[in-house]
Amino acid sequence: MLQMPVHAGEVPIAPLSALLRNADRPFHKDATGSLLPPRTVVFLEGFARSPRYRVVDGCVATFQTLSDGRRQVIDLVGPGRIIGLGAGDRNRHSAETLGFTRLEVVAEPLAASDLEVALTETLARSQALAMLLGRKTAPERVASAVLDLAGQFGRPARQKKRGAVTFHLYPTRTDLADWLGLTVETVSRCFTRLKKAGLIDIQHNDLVTLLEPANLARVAAGDRALS
Repeated sequence: MLQMPVHAGEVPIAPLSALLRNADRPFHKDATGSLLPPRTVVFLEGFARSPRYRVVDGCVATFQTLSDGRRQVIDLVGPGRIIGLGAGDRNRHSAETLGFTRLEVVAEPLAASDLEVALTETLARSQALAMLLGRKTAPERVASAVLDLAGQFGRPARQKKRGAVTFHLYPTRTDLADWLGLTVETVSRCFTRLKKAGLIDIQHNDLVTLLEPANLARVAAGDRALS
């Protein structure tokens, strides 16, 4: 797990574990034009601001990390969305690929209309995360996450009931726990309960199918309790 960069005066220093783990992988200056493998660092919190990137394929996690290693995933970003937004001359968070991912550099300056859309979406998702972390129960959080990821990565499911949606689950249980403010064990238990309730199906731990999207949405909203 990445540590927050340590500052010596005004010079941020990358954590040794992160540099060693990614020594043969590109940092942000080379992070476009090729397929990046999972767990590639795109940019690090505290370093000079990176370019903005649009996710073409795959998934990127943005997160902040405390000095003791605790991590809060801010967002899981799928195709079509932009990472690296923000003001100032330093990155306010880190970004890491969760699967094989392709990025493209967003031309600067970003068109005003595109920037407004991107910032509005970012604000809305931040507000939704604050509500999730502050008020929702564990099953509601996991149901909300499944719906969010299905919206970003979902496709019609084959050989399933009409209206079912399936998607590749890029984040691990640990990634999800860091996103949802839960333990890994709680995330796993909630997935099991959603599956037993007939709302989702999980195969090989990385292929999730929504069998009852409407009822899953009711769980996420707190209108339906899981047995």
